[in-house]
Amino acid sequence: MYFYKFTSSRKGIVTSTIPLTGAKTTTKTIGGVQVEVRQQIQGDGDVKFGFTAIAPELAAKMQVNVGDELPLVLTDKPVLDKDDAPVPNLFWAE
Repeated sequence: MYFYKFTSSRKGIVTSTIPLTGAKTTTKTIGGVQVEVRQQIQGDGDVKFGFTAIAPELAAKMQVNVGDELPLVLTDKPVLDKDDAPVPNLFWAE
């Protein structure tokens, strides 16, 4: 798995199955909030994302960049939203 970003609360890491390099950053309005998002320029389109919960204190100590490899494995368990519906293309990574 490859580092993609920390969550805004710094309580989680989002990873990807392929390194997301060569991405351009754009700003989108999501739920009335301006959010910076990366748009993939290259890749095979079969990217899956992983989520790993971490302590904010650990996140503050981590020195990682987009594309750095992390020793995590993607599970087949989808991450669920607050209504218990699966988040598209997001799975637990351990």
